[in-house]
Amino acid sequence: MSAYEVGAVLWIIHTDRPGLMAYQVIEEITKKTLEGEQIQYLVQAAVQNTKPVKLEAIKGEIFQNSEEAKQKMIENATKAIDGMVGRIQNQVDNFFSVEKLEEKSTNPKPVRKTRARKKKATAQKLKPGYQWVTMEDGTKAQIKIPEEMK
Repeated sequence: MSAYEVGAVLWIIHTDRPGLMAYQVIEEITKKTLEGEQIQYLVQAAVQNTKPVKLEAIKGEIFQNSEEAKQKMIENATKAIDGMVGRIQNQVDNFFSVEKLEEKSTNPKPVRKTRARKKKATAQKLKPGYQWVTMEDGTKAQIKIPEEMK
């Protein structure tokens, strides 16, 4: 743990719950034992009616100033957004192939696999003297060819 001055304000991004909180170091406790020296800090949250807590009990990332904390939060948000966009892009790639998107942009009506089979079946059912004609909007129609035009 780093050394902090009594009176210093620490900015902590919590890991156990979302959010940023400012704490002031209100006490430094130095404990000397046979195992060595241990330093603990008591901090007070920047909220009324809260009790002092041990700094080591707070789960989070500690920053010396608000700008460092802000930069870290922006970095975390950017990573989260990049992750979301990446996951959605994978879904787009899996469900909407590039070929399908290009086909939709050039042909307003979706082409179905079953349509080709229907065309073959319908072409066989074409009555004598009739012919298939494709209209400007892409629809197909049977028209009767006059005897004079045959």
